[in-house]
Amino acid sequence: MRNINRIKVIGILSVLLAVSILAISVWSGRGNDSTPNSPEAAVDHADTKQENAAQDTAASVQAGPLSEEYVKVAENDRLILYLKEANLAIRLIEKQSGYVWNSVIEDKDSQDNEAWKNFMASGLSIDYFKKDIPEPSQTDLLSETNKTIAVTKTKDGFSAKIDFNDLKIGLELDVKLGDGELLVNIPNKSIRETPDFELASVYAYPFLGATKRGEIPGYMFVPDGSGALINLNDNKGKFKLPFEAEIYGANDGIDAVHRDLLRNQPYSVQFPVFGIVHGVREHGMFGVVENGQFNAKIVAYPNGVNTQYNWVTAQYSARESYLQPTSRAMGGIIVHEKDRNPEDIQTRYFFLNGKEADYIGMAKTYQNYLQKRGDLVRQTGLNSRIPIQLDILGAESKNGLFFKQMVEMTTVEQLKAIVADMKSNGIGNPTIVYKGWNKGGLSGTSPSDVKIEKKLGSAAAFKQLIAEFKQQGTPLYFYDDFTTAYGDASRFSARTEAAKKVDKTVLEIPTFKDVYESYYYMSADKSASIVDQNISKYAKQGIGNLAVGNTGSILFSEWDDSRIKFRVNTANSYMDMMRRLSEQTDSVVLYSPNDYMLKYADKVLDVPMHSSQYIYTSETVPFVQMLLKGYKDYFAPYTNFLANSKDELLRMIEYGAYPSYYLTYESSYKLKFTNSDDVYTSAYQDWKEEMAASYQTLDEVLSSVRNATIEDRIVPAKGIVKIMYSNGKEIIVNYTGSDYSDDEGSVPAKGFKVIEVKR
Repeated sequence: MRNINRIKVIGILSVLLAVSILAISVWSGRGNDSTPNSPEAAVDHADTKQENAAQDTAASVQAGPLSEEYVKVAENDRLILYLKEANLAIRLIEKQSGYVWNSVIEDKDSQDNEAWKNFMASGLSIDYFKKDIPEPSQTDLLSETNKTIAVTKTKDGFSAKIDFNDLKIGLELDVKLGDGELLVNIPNKSIRETPDFELASVYAYPFLGATKRGEIPGYMFVPDGSGALINLNDNKGKFKLPFEAEIYGANDGIDAVHRDLLRNQPYSVQFPVFGIVHGVREHGMFGVVENGQFNAKIVAYPNGVNTQYNWVTAQYSARESYLQPTSRAMGGIIVHEKDRNPEDIQTRYFFLNGKEADYIGMAKTYQNYLQKRGDLVRQTGLNSRIPIQLDILGAESKNGLFFKQMVEMTTVEQLKAIVADMKSNGIGNPTIVYKGWNKGGLSGTSPSDVKIEKKLGSAAAFKQLIAEFKQQGTPLYFYDDFTTAYGDASRFSARTEAAKKVDKTVLEIPTFKDVYESYYYMSADKSASIVDQNISKYAKQGIGNLAVGNTGSILFSEWDDSRIKFRVNTANSYMDMMRRLSEQTDSVVLYSPNDYMLKYADKVLDVPMHSSQYIYTSETVPFVQMLLKGYKDYFAPYTNFLANSKDELLRMIEYGAYPSYYLTYESSYKLKFTNSDDVYTSAYQDWKEEMAASYQTLDEVLSSVRNATIEDRIVPAKGIVKIMYSNGKEIIVNYTGSDYSDDEGSVPAKGFKVIEVKR
């Protein structure tokens, strides 16, 4: 069964639960049994035999020899590109190594059904909607007999005009070589369709780099949490479902919102990347979804899930199905979006060799890519001591007899006392985020006005706090959020200013709390208006530093008057908002930002330190940390919320992450009847000793690599990890219960060691 955007039917809760927990969906049946036509040739075949003779010996295990059907269409200093017109299959040959990357699987001995064989042997596959039929159908270049493919050579590759004639759907596929890269592009303007048949989604070269069973050692890389690997093993059918994750998380503007079904949700994909390694540090392919990422998924199929092949790719969505309510009793019909996602589609593939051909090389490649894009800038002039980040809760609210009552957790004077005591206990270089400082406290008032909650201190006291912290060199950030809103907020009307889902219902999210039972997402226009109003108000209050909540990581489609605003529109609006904020304030920090928000984040908070631990995942890796180290200070999730603080401390050392805490001056017991009742332990007095001890330990080791980048990571034995830094330092972490020794010395159980490596 083929992987498509499953229809989300709200009434079938058991199905939703299973799908949500696994963050994957079932592969639905493919099209009819057919053979392709022979398209008219538009490529010069003159040198085919000569090139084939040269490449027979260069072909990798994955590819096999080139047939005469493959024609060279482009070549540069690093790559040669071949094309087979009948199915638009391509092969790339790396000139230095002679390694061959094949884009299709043409296995005559395969036991797969005809639909799967056709899909695997096609360079391009589409899903489409038939008029008045909500369930998408699928086809590809082999299954569809009545098609036309017109190929034209270009300077660096080729352009293929494809028409599925019976469906009256057409598009253009442009493929070209870059400097050691392959670019695959489908311009949105090239897509042709009619109301009778409309495009649903596209796969372009999904089997590029695919391997069979465990014939080639290596792994697939997926951007799940901090990063995860899926080994290229012969799994003997033990895995039944693939990895499938929407880039930038679920689209609440379309998907049914069931927050209660998942207490521990899978990590969101923050970076639109994927990869596969053929032989660790031998050959690797790394894909970056450059266009179309706002409506795309990363898909990875381990061997045994439907076929005997391992493959990883991006699936691009043009439009999706959803339940359109027809009554207040939640009756409805399944329909699909009439407007097509306006994004172009483009994936850039990098080919890695030797020591660069692993997930570390992928992280470095992406780091260079984001540097060139201007999203990452190398850090300089850092404090010699490591930073520690504290979210300090000022005030919350609870239900009273007639009105909401304030619950003061940390006043201005108490905040000063906490920071002073921390410094006296040897904790240096703190970054403070003051939450719930607005009038009305943290929950229920967003979008809050830029007004001080007087029960925490006077306006003069707040200005004095800002001045004192600035003089001390202690960054003080004031928390705000430009995405979520509550019905009680004075600056927000749910009826007119909440975002509407594509089914035209209000985008409301349940909290499962007693004080405020739900919240809303503001329309992007409303969010922009709040930002514009707040900028001048921040200046009047002397607020120069902002910590922005959900806006850096939440993304949704919305219905606006008579049309759909897609996620790309929301992202563009958010980026414009953050640009204005970063220009008008001294500093901005973001929580778990998506890649397009990195440029606006001076520091990155709540960085994932784990993956979602799917059953087919073989290892969690610090891809995100390798990407950020030396470019952004990044902080782990709150240490006082972790179950195993000892192992998490070791993980912070391994990942080069700085600590964070969620703290209050008063006991967390006072939060029992508020929307923050899940904060079980937060009193500074309860954590001060552990904080001081943990900080001293982390500072001892991570201060030595404060200005360095991560250059390598190896696992010499189970539970032992070595991290190599650009400044010649090496950190060995021992997660096991026994001492570990090698040529570089001994590392105690549940301990670490810093080594100066001579180079």
